Amino acid sequence: MITYEEVSERELLEKAELLKVLGHPERLAIVLLTLNGEMCVKDIVETLGISQPKASQHVGLMKEVGLLTFRKEGTKVLYRVNNEIVKEIMEILFS
Repeated sequence: MITYEEVSERELLEKAELLKVLGHPERLAIVLLTLNGEMCVKDIVETLGISQPKASQHVGLMKEVGLLTFRKEGTKVLYRVNNEIVKEIMEILFS
């Protein structure tokens, strides 16, 4: 088990921000969708039934904390969940 003394203030802030980003149901849904493969914002909009600006805002926040990775394919940007971050989240939640 990790103790308070083993964690820096910066790490605490980073983990808190990550958990805050995950605390929104639509962002959590995006994580679940992108676990199965890459998706563009258009796919996210169509699947979740949310507006394009809202989907883009969610994706932007998720990229900022490292939760999503992306690659460009022509003019399309494809997003996928960052498996390393998901592993960390599971350790936070279940250790």
